[in-house]
Amino acid sequence: MKKPARPKRTRLRAPAKAKKRPTLNAKQRKTLEAAIGYTFKDEALLTRALTHPSLIDDYHGGAQFSNQRLEFLGDRVLGLVMAELLITKYPKEREGHLTKLFHTLVSGETCGKVGTGFGLRDYLFFDSSMRNNISGHYDKPVADAVESLIAAIYNDSGLKAAEGFIKRCWVFDTIDTPPRESENPKTQLSDWCGANQAAYAVYTTLNQDGPPHAPVFTIEASVDGHAAAIATGGNKQEAEKAAAAALLEKLDTND
Repeated sequence: MKKPARPKRTRLRAPAKAKKRPTLNAKQRKTLEAAIGYTFKDEALLTRALTHPSLIDDYHGGAQFSNQRLEFLGDRVLGLVMAELLITKYPKEREGHLTKLFHTLVSGETCGKVGTGFGLRDYLFFDSSMRNNISGHYDKPVADAVESLIAAIYNDSGLKAAEGFIKRCWVFDTIDTPPRESENPKTQLSDWCGANQAAYAVYTTLNQDGPPHAPVFTIEASVDGHAAAIATGGNKQEAEKAAAAALLEKLDTND
């Protein structure tokens, strides 16, 4: 009787080894940390902050592999720190102008300028196709990595350390700040009233003179309990602006 044939042994293939994730060498790390003014206790946080999501597939990485989650957190930390800085620096500004300044200071363009300032692109880990790919009006991978660095510093040492990085590296004096609406004297006067907890200005037409083709309006601008000023103009709006400007001069002198 024939013995049953033994099943063929199949060789089990070892699973492919995961590629070792890229890291900075000691010299690179030292140079970068000197540039940002912060030394990491946990090197893994720095490595993740520098890892662009284009490498996830190459390294079979998960959600914690690239800097995307850190970027999400860093954006919120930056917003908190920047809002506090603006509130402190501009105690008399109204919310509208603070909001414009805030959006400029936390924008991708500004983050890109910050990272370019200390050569951050040279330290990022990219897919080869991204290495020299700078499209759009600012360097988005660098901007994203700056926010990731903020979060990495925050996770490594807390809010004060992240705030220190922002104060050291942000380009407060070189960015293009948005134009002030308060260049209009009436808006400036409203800002003054809001900052000084005063009633808003009242504009009263005292007189309208001159021929129909060239009228002259006389307007009084007043802030109850503070001061009043009178000015003239070729139309009502022009006269109100002139009266507001004259009143602001009085109010500034009284301050």
